[in-house]
Amino acid sequence: MTFLQSQSVEHHSLSPRKRASYSRTVLRTIGVAAALVVAAPAAFAQVVLVPTPGPVYERVPPPRPGHMWHHGYWAWAHGRYVWVPGDWVVQGPVVYGAYPAQVQPAPEPEPEAPPRVERLSADALFPFDRGDINDIRPAGLSDLAQIAARLRASPFGHVEVRGYTDRLGSDGYNLDLSRRRAEAVKAVLVQQGVPANKIRAEGLGSQDPVTQCGGMDNADLVRCLQPDRRVEIVTYVRG
Repeated sequence: MTFLQSQSVEHHSLSPRKRASYSRTVLRTIGVAAALVVAAPAAFAQVVLVPTPGPVYERVPPPRPGHMWHHGYWAWAHGRYVWVPGDWVVQGPVVYGAYPAQVQPAPEPEPEAPPRVERLSADALFPFDRGDINDIRPAGLSDLAQIAARLRASPFGHVEVRGYTDRLGSDGYNLDLSRRRAEAVKAVLVQQGVPANKIRAEGLGSQDPVTQCGGMDNADLVRCLQPDRRVEIVTYVRG
């Protein structure tokens, strides 16, 4: 017996007065649920949030005179998260007061938080072979407006906008197209109130592919390479 069937049996076993009260309660519940669905924000049309890797346990070595241990951290490089292991850094003394001199070590820095990486499909953002701000599709503008709203509402260090193409075509053409698309996305974020001096746009052409497409017909190859045609918005907590 399903949940709805069990509720129907229970409903018919009630007195007429209780059945009326029960029906009003069910209708109110359905109405609230429907209102929540309507009020819920629209989902992104083509934005994929890359899962952030979990913390890595690092055994801190014994103290080393004149050095400070910097914890390892997750960096974003070549289209994926890369773990940068901790290392010793030469520490310069901090002197307080002129005389007598008191040398105190600087506080150990906190581990860096992984950057937030959002991937936008270039095919969904732009028509074929287009890459200017006026070419961005309406759904893409809506997604970028939501990303800009998140950036305005939370502190961040800086943002990198990285444009990519697939491997088809010449290197020079792909590099120029990816640069224009990255600059167009940056321009939209600036229009939406994100400080321009906190955004760096870069075109990387067909570098850092995320697909592995072997020999196949042209149409199938274009479809297989679709994830490589992308724009990445990488948000760093620190500047």
